[in-house]
Amino acid sequence: MLMDKEKITLWPLRKPKRSLASEMWLVILTALMIFGIAFVIALLVLSRESRKDSEVREAETLIASVAGNLRSGIDSYKDISRLVMLNEKVTTFLNAKYVDRGIVNDARFGILDVLNVSTNLDSVFIFRNDNAYVSTGRAEYNVNFTLMNDPAWTEPIFAKRGGAVILMNANGAIEHKNGSQIITIARSIYDIYTQQKTGVLLINVSTKMLDMIVSVQETSRLCILAEDGTFLSGNQELVSYYDPSMPKETVLHTELKNPGPNRMISSYALADMPLVLICENSADIYSVPTIYVYMLTLLLGAFVIAIFFAVVFVSRRINKPIYELASAMEKTKESGWLEKVDLEAPPNEIGILVDSYNSVIDYLNDLFTRLLENEKSVQKAQMRVLNEQIKPHFLYNSLGTISYMAYEAGAMDVYGALETLSNFYRNFLSKGDREITVRREVSIIRDYLSLQKLRYGDIIQDEYDIQEETQDLMIPKLLLQPLVENCIYHGIRPKGEPGIIRITTRLSEDGIIVSVYDDGVGMSREAIERVMAGEAGSDEEEKHSGFGLKGTIDRIRFYCDNRDAVTIDSEEGEYTKITFHIPLKTR
Repeated sequence: MLMDKEKITLWPLRKPKRSLASEMWLVILTALMIFGIAFVIALLVLSRESRKDSEVREAETLIASVAGNLRSGIDSYKDISRLVMLNEKVTTFLNAKYVDRGIVNDARFGILDVLNVSTNLDSVFIFRNDNAYVSTGRAEYNVNFTLMNDPAWTEPIFAKRGGAVILMNANGAIEHKNGSQIITIARSIYDIYTQQKTGVLLINVSTKMLDMIVSVQETSRLCILAEDGTFLSGNQELVSYYDPSMPKETVLHTELKNPGPNRMISSYALADMPLVLICENSADIYSVPTIYVYMLTLLLGAFVIAIFFAVVFVSRRINKPIYELASAMEKTKESGWLEKVDLEAPPNEIGILVDSYNSVIDYLNDLFTRLLENEKSVQKAQMRVLNEQIKPHFLYNSLGTISYMAYEAGAMDVYGALETLSNFYRNFLSKGDREITVRREVSIIRDYLSLQKLRYGDIIQDEYDIQEETQDLMIPKLLLQPLVENCIYHGIRPKGEPGIIRITTRLSEDGIIVSVYDDGVGMSREAIERVMAGEAGSDEEEKHSGFGLKGTIDRIRFYCDNRDAVTIDSEEGEYTKITFHIPLKTR
């Protein structure tokens, strides 16, 4: 109990195991480490993607250059093929009804006249519809006439209606005896006047043309294959990367994960030629554009500077004010009394914290003052209680003297009434006890009703159904008397005829059940609800005494800490029964 301000004690301030500043630095260092790792990873990823993009661009540039040169070279031979078809000696050979050696030789010389300005032309074959033909290099080739007469071989050529078709080794119809590969430009020949097909032209180009195109590039990085995977020119080691399922006119890039420098293989199948290009590219894995490095370094520097300013801000605007506030609070503790802190805090959450602390100090000081005043009031009340304890003894002595005088005078009714009244007040006061046994509570009711019968006579009948096991159980004092009084004045008297008041106690599993019954006028449902809700009654006597039905219900609810400890059952004009469920307490 607080008696003096100087006796107020405060818990000592807890010393943190680790300061907020140290935790903040730990978080910052962790963030820097994470950002540094992310920086390195970003460099590696950028380097890898940059290298890959560089290889892709380089490969596509190389493939586009080689493919362009191939088409340019083939186009020049297509032009030569047109000149051959238009040569007068050749047309004479194709349109002659009968072919003799002279016509054949003239046609061959006509072809050679056209080919004088060309290089890398291996041979030229012209076939008439009757399979008679003229060539510039027959002895070096094997001709498969059976295949050439097969519609499957002729259909792709005839479908072009004189357009050029690019084939490898004439699709098997002409093969070089030494096994070398040739690129064949095939055309069907039509008469310029009748537009009738007169024959087929096959111009065979040596793969030396491919060697010339490859030699312009870096030979070790490039390979040219036939569409069936046959090596034609360039680096033969790249043949192993050929994929027969690769699409036409699409560059296919494959990144190799071999040890050493990373390599990328790029493949490209020409749509208008039976040729496939394969090239190899390699680049330093760490080759990243300088601008990327500068940008990432700039971001890292900006992040470090931002962290530095954040640390300075937190240290000056948060850590320092908190330490100052803690120091000021420590000084108020040392003074022995709670005092407000005088601290110039920044106008932010720290300032709000200081104001809140000072507000709590004001509240606590006011609370302590009121507690001291309440303690003084309690001490005064204890003195009044000591003074009031003299009054019951004076009352007992006075009642004893009056009853003795009545006894001496022979007024036995008066003597009995005084003895009953003396017993009632002796049990009623119960030496100041707040709880008494059921036995003593029932004894008080018996004396009370005996005194009431002296006034009302036989209008009141009392019955008691007290279970023996409940006699010594503890219940709140004066639990029944206000209810019995309520039965008399608000139940039986208004009915105007004799009535019964019945007191019942029963032992339950978790306590004692006490009920008070009367067969008076009863209560309406509205009145019951008003009483159970704790609303003030309209009865004048209950208002002035402050100790009627409502007060008793409030006492029992507080005593049991349960609003359901009380139930009222009533029927207007018939009865009222009030039941209490009280927890077990023994003496």
